[in-house]
Amino acid sequence: MEWRSKKFARGISVICLALLLLLLGTGAFGEVSSERTKLKNITDELTKQKQQLAKTKKDEQAALSRLAEVRKDLTQASQQLTKATQDVNKNETKISGLAVELSRSQKKLKTLSNYLEEKIVEVYKEGGGRYLDLLFTSKSMSDFVNRAYYFGKLLERDITLIASIEREYRRSAVKKRDLQIATSEIKQLAQDIQSKKKTIVARESEQKVLYNQLRTRRAEYERRIAELEKSSVELEGLIKKKLAQRAKEGLKSPTSSGQFTWPVKGRITSTFGYRRHPIWGGSNFHTGLDIANAYGTSISAADSGEVIFSGWWDGYGKAIVIDHGKGMSTVYGHLSRIYVRVGNTVKKGQVVGLLGSSGYSTGPHLHFEVRQSGKPTNPQNWLP
Repeated sequence: MEWRSKKFARGISVICLALLLLLLGTGAFGEVSSERTKLKNITDELTKQKQQLAKTKKDEQAALSRLAEVRKDLTQASQQLTKATQDVNKNETKISGLAVELSRSQKKLKTLSNYLEEKIVEVYKEGGGRYLDLLFTSKSMSDFVNRAYYFGKLLERDITLIASIEREYRRSAVKKRDLQIATSEIKQLAQDIQSKKKTIVARESEQKVLYNQLRTRRAEYERRIAELEKSSVELEGLIKKKLAQRAKEGLKSPTSSGQFTWPVKGRITSTFGYRRHPIWGGSNFHTGLDIANAYGTSISAADSGEVIFSGWWDGYGKAIVIDHGKGMSTVYGHLSRIYVRVGNTVKKGQVVGLLGSSGYSTGPHLHFEVRQSGKPTNPQNWLP
């Protein structure tokens, strides 16, 4: 009998606890579940941002390496250009010297040629008599032989000298021609190197721009991560506070009608799902609708409910979160002004704020989300 009494008492306790949970569940635990989902989303975003930061740092190092390679190529090209310029100057100096030598050789050759010509003409006019007289007036045979020998040597010397000057002239001409060809080739090489240097300088400029962009992006990722970490801690504290408050006051969440209205009219600039981020680049999951309109346009509640968040929320900027009950909530981001506070009850169509471009935004628009059990869903599935 006592055993049955204890069993009955335990049963009554379980029933009472179940009733208590039922009373609190629609309020405290429903709202806390939504907040925990937000915390999970922020944690996921934080992980993603850290991954993006790691990738950006890797890209930054790669860009720095490419910049170093470009600068190495630029140094090498500059050295090649300096050497080519020096070679051109040396060759031009040699060519100038050879031109002087050629001029001298030409003068010598002309002088000797004229001299030989005069001798030949003289011999021709005199019929060789003068030279014969000199030979035959010799006092002895030995004197005759010596005179003939010296006449021959003089003539041979003149002819040999002329031939030597002609050879020197031809060598100088060939050398000058070869130097001119080499100089022309070096000048062409210098032009090619100069063109290459300009290309490398342009590449260096591009790499510097890319590197600076990556550094800026890395700094932005680091800033966002710091904000997300701070927000994560704050939101975790908010969840604990609301859990304790709901449990203490026994508050209930509103009942959602399940039929939402458009919070603002305008042009849809980004839909729900994966997209390329307009600021950071790369593919990311867009958790709502972006609706563009004029700055300051009124924003209305999509359904009746209770405001559970009102203020600045990381990339959302000035934002509002409305709990509609049954696990449904809506988010309104990038506002310029907010007209409601946490705990306010709002009606469907009531103006809750003004459209803006706060937070991570590229221009005036409303970022609108519909969440079911805390998870983002396609808002267009809930709108008329």
